[in-house]
Amino acid sequence: MKVFGTGWMGVALACMAIPGVAQITLDNDFADWASIPTAGTVSTNTHVLSGAATSNADWVFWKVTLGEDLALDETIIPHGLQLWVDTDGNPNTGWIQENMGVELVLDFPQNEVIRYNAGGVSTTLSFNNIGLHGAPTYSGDMFELALDRGMSGVGSNTLTWQWVDTDHDEVYPATPAALTLNNAAAEYDVVPLERVAGTQLRAVWWNVNRRMDQNSAAASMGRMVAALQPDVIGFSEVDDVSASYVKGLLESWLPGTTWNVVKDDYDLMVASTWPLGESFSDIYRSFPVVIETQDLFGVPTLFTSSHLKCCGGTTNEQKRQSEADEYMAFHRDAMTAGGALDVPEGTPILFGGDLNMVGLEAPIYTLASGDIFDEDEYGPDFAPDWDGTGMLQVAAVQADRAMDYTWRNDNGSYMPGKLDYALVSDGVLEVTRSFGLQTSDMTGVRLGDYGLYANDTWNASDHLPVVVDVALIGSQVMDTDLDGVPDAFDNCVDFPNPVQADFNGNGVGDWCEDSDQDGLWDADELFFGTDPLVQDTDGDGLTDGAEMDLFNTDPLSDDSDGDGVSDALELLFPPDTSACPGDLNGDSAVTVADLLLLLGQIGFAC
Repeated sequence: MKVFGTGWMGVALACMAIPGVAQITLDNDFADWASIPTAGTVSTNTHVLSGAATSNADWVFWKVTLGEDLALDETIIPHGLQLWVDTDGNPNTGWIQENMGVELVLDFPQNEVIRYNAGGVSTTLSFNNIGLHGAPTYSGDMFELALDRGMSGVGSNTLTWQWVDTDHDEVYPATPAALTLNNAAAEYDVVPLERVAGTQLRAVWWNVNRRMDQNSAAASMGRMVAALQPDVIGFSEVDDVSASYVKGLLESWLPGTTWNVVKDDYDLMVASTWPLGESFSDIYRSFPVVIETQDLFGVPTLFTSSHLKCCGGTTNEQKRQSEADEYMAFHRDAMTAGGALDVPEGTPILFGGDLNMVGLEAPIYTLASGDIFDEDEYGPDFAPDWDGTGMLQVAAVQADRAMDYTWRNDNGSYMPGKLDYALVSDGVLEVTRSFGLQTSDMTGVRLGDYGLYANDTWNASDHLPVVVDVALIGSQVMDTDLDGVPDAFDNCVDFPNPVQADFNGNGVGDWCEDSDQDGLWDADELFFGTDPLVQDTDGDGLTDGAEMDLFNTDPLSDDSDGDGVSDALELLFPPDTSACPGDLNGDSAVTVADLLLLLGQIGFAC
């Protein structure tokens, strides 16, 4: 570790007490930092440009903005970025530097932590030993961190911090910044695991770490699948099990369902409750499958399960980029006439899986934008969504924690990270809900509600399942009758019925069903007191609908005027008092009712 001289520290410590907030979501979206002030500027810096910090009772958060891209805990782009932290705010304990007593040096290019005790004796630890999290896991010029206060030994009053660029002899801020710690409890609204009303399809991507044939892991998977109720699953690391084996598991986990499962020639699998069409196993480390969703969307769905090359290093980076390019060439071909596959315009496209996005950002950028790196090999750039834009990279923050990581290994050296992604064609699809499921963060009540155990996620795999709910824009998500119930769930799409009344429980609402075919909606019959299952409630020979809509008689009385003659007889043998020729029912008007009476008498023998 490079230690600077004291020339750049020969100024007094200016403790900038920056106020804290309750919660930052670690998701590579920095909008929630807008209200957090930066720690000033250093006019001579060109590499470390700005930074901010905040906290709650559980976490300390940092944001840093750089003048160039780098991958924080990788060296594919050489750098020397460190974060120095004085966890107790005491300049006389730890590793004594001018104006700062450092307890923690977060050395990102070395992927390690140097921890100093009060006397300055150092110990080398992993980021996981102190509960450090970061986003994104790939290269960029802006990063956010979260440090577990309990695991790292951060006190309850003040800490000081400073970014140090050992390659360029820069620090930020010029003088270590002080953060007055916020000890308020974190606030996070957990995400319900159920689908949002209007959702048409739930997709899940899951690297199951070759554990599907392990009884304990499979039991955890089964509980999670039962809680999630997916329609389509893209599995990875299933090279050790067959498609028929997985079909059997799914149908045992979700009794009463039928699953269609297909496997590629590597370690990928697609499972669907909808019928499967063509599949394409020749796309290296991506497995596109056509799902026959015509009854749902009016068109099929192109669904891909992917597992790009793992890990850092120049060779792996090149392979990961080549794999992204190859899939996008297939994606482009599917959207245009000719080639291996032609899908109808407007076909929903969903791509996801364990993309191993560490190191360089380029592969995920290619998958989202259609910007192909090797155009000589894989053809020209294109817009991968039907509206001429890029694919939507779905956030999928965890349901019970304000972080987006999908992989963790507490015994390893790397921080938890987002390795699993979902991208959708948001020109035709709306994402109604998305999340990752980490059961260890769920309360006992929530676990009980969903039939889950706290250890299910990590017992099942070292990856979280990524869940994405979608609906087709402009169709089933619409509320045609404006009754507040989306069409996909409305038992009477064209009739406002917000309470969804359905007296006979057959799935068709009372406002759009005439169960006895008497000309009255069931809802009207229930309101007026007639029997919705009997055409002629009062037994006078006239249907309820005819009495109300044509003859203006009482469907609940066989003698509406109480003259001792039934309504039907009066209509068949009307009085001779009408002045209107053809007025058979004596209502002083010739109407369709009279015609119906006449037609009803055709065939009588006198």
